[in-house]
Amino acid sequence: MISDISALFLWVKEVFSLQVTLYGFTFSFWEVFLFDTVAGIVAFVLKEMFLGD
Repeated sequence: MISDISALFLWVKEVFSLQVTLYGFTFSFWEVFLFDTVAGIVAFVLKEMFLGD
């Protein structure tokens, strides 16, 4: 059971580490995930600041 969970985490880490080149820019899925997370937090904060009740 524990080995299955650790294998799953290692597989996810391996997938997120894949490098992709698009229009001359190289990035990993991990960088895309982090950018989406930070952009979502910033968008939420800005929405609450300007459009909050």
